[in-house]
Amino acid sequence: MAARKKGCFFHLLTAFLVLLIALIVLIVALFLLATGAPATYPAPKFDSRDTGVIASVITRLARSLVDKQGRVVDTAVLKLSQSEVQTLLNAEIAKSVRTETQSLPYAVIWDAGRLQLHYSMPVFSGRAANFSVEVSPIVDEGDLSLVPGQGAIGKVSMPHAALSFAAKKLEQMAMGDDSTRTALSAFKHIEPGEDGTLVLMFDPRDVNTVIRILKSAGEPQTREELDRDADDDADDDADDDADEDSDDFDGEIEERTEKTEE
Repeated sequence: MAARKKGCFFHLLTAFLVLLIALIVLIVALFLLATGAPATYPAPKFDSRDTGVIASVITRLARSLVDKQGRVVDTAVLKLSQSEVQTLLNAEIAKSVRTETQSLPYAVIWDAGRLQLHYSMPVFSGRAANFSVEVSPIVDEGDLSLVPGQGAIGKVSMPHAALSFAAKKLEQMAMGDDSTRTALSAFKHIEPGEDGTLVLMFDPRDVNTVIRILKSAGEPQTREELDRDADDDADDDADDDADEDSDDFDGEIEERTEKTEE
């Protein structure tokens, strides 16, 4: 009887050790799949050519204030191409990093109507957890919503619950930033469009605020600063040259804004 109990105990102990070893192997395998060499991404640079892209956007913005009959619209609609959206994202990032920085542990990419967020977080002995998350941004009356798509940590796909949790945290971080919240408040609606575009909708009476948001190219400002008539966003000769192109349309914008106010 005692020998039978010992035999049963031995089998249970063996089974427990086998399960423990299997669990350890699984954890190690997941760790190796979820981590890898730290990833780096080129630091975006914002030059005069990019400033010219913004000037072109402002030109189209001025034309969006009226319909084909020359009447001021109730809601102005401006569609940004995929490259224009990326230029604005690069401007935001470039303003927050030092000019001599060549690479970053994160990247924000606009592709096919979604934001691709990449981040490499060091974890242990030269290895890093490389996160990748896709979200579709939607803004309604200044409130931001991020609809999760796909996501992964290294080679391990993230479950939908984890993606939803990450998207909610990103929403809170974005709305907790004064400059981001100020910029979004100027728009009635923002949503991804066709062919990787981003559709911006705003009240024509807010056109001057929208222009200053675009011209600021990532510089943090309050709503009061955005509403000022002075434009202090050009700090070098290259920016000044590009600003001259957009300033040619200021008279047209002001004229259409006056019609709106009337």
